[in-house]
Amino acid sequence: MKKVFLHLGYHKTATTFLQQYIYPELLQVNYIRQKDIKNELRIIRLRRKISDEDIVKLRKLFLSFDNGQPLLISYEGLSGSPFAPKKAKRQRGVLRDLRRIFPEEEFDVHVIIGIREQADLFSSLYVQYIHQGGVRSAEGYLQYCEQNGSLQNFEFHRYFRLIEKFFGKDSLYIMVYEHFKENAEKEMLKLLNFMGEKAIPSYNKAGGVRRTNKSYGVLQLKIARRLNKYFKTGVHKEGIIPAVKIPKLGNLSPRMFLQNKVSYSLNYQKFELPDELRHTLQDRFAVENRKLVNNYQLDLPDKYLRDK
Repeated sequence: MKKVFLHLGYHKTATTFLQQYIYPELLQVNYIRQKDIKNELRIIRLRRKISDEDIVKLRKLFLSFDNGQPLLISYEGLSGSPFAPKKAKRQRGVLRDLRRIFPEEEFDVHVIIGIREQADLFSSLYVQYIHQGGVRSAEGYLQYCEQNGSLQNFEFHRYFRLIEKFFGKDSLYIMVYEHFKENAEKEMLKLLNFMGEKAIPSYNKAGGVRRTNKSYGVLQLKIARRLNKYFKTGVHKEGIIPAVKIPKLGNLSPRMFLQNKVSYSLNYQKFELPDELRHTLQDRFAVENRKLVNNYQLDLPDKYLRDK
């Protein structure tokens, strides 16, 4: 029976770091790089009805990377989309199609999920939304996520139950981002041991866990929100200035001028959600998070469990 590891997310839980620095160097697991299966991942994430014929084609493509080792697919977009929720399938639909691609008669599937306290996760996603050209306030973005259903994606206990329904109770590995942030080496080793790796491969620590490419601070975010109104982007189609690609610099946007060392040297204060909004989010997910502690014996930081 072929062993497959599916690292499905979440966003902002060190997935990019693992994909860039750790997974390509594994010795006992064959990581399929995203760039090699980009179109296939897009189909699984977006196409609501995938024919049986296309399921067979997807399985054949993934198995074309088989070298005798367990396969690893890592793509946080498969846990849901906080930026284009109308285009993406629901979590249940993605899990259903992954099970169709890797049926239990032929595949031993293990699912890896990194979680992060929802208010912190939302704060980080909101900054990313502004990076991409968004113009809403944090309160407005929360209302938008509530209305389109994407906030439901962060009901971790519900999602874990869905994973167990499709792949079995012993299929799930949970990584708590806060523990990873506190001791990355320890948490990485636990994850890699789960996948059959004995040690952490060498990697560029200066450019890895501690990235120099910071997110917007308070000032940068405030300026970007105002400037974004004039630029046409995927999350703000009403702008009047179209995306223009500048060689070696990327698309012309406020981000080009605001996310750099010069900007941060003038003023940098980490963006935090207003207390009232943070407490609203913590209250919304506290009951779900207590279920995580009770049913998965997770050692969660206190902020996950805020009482109403």
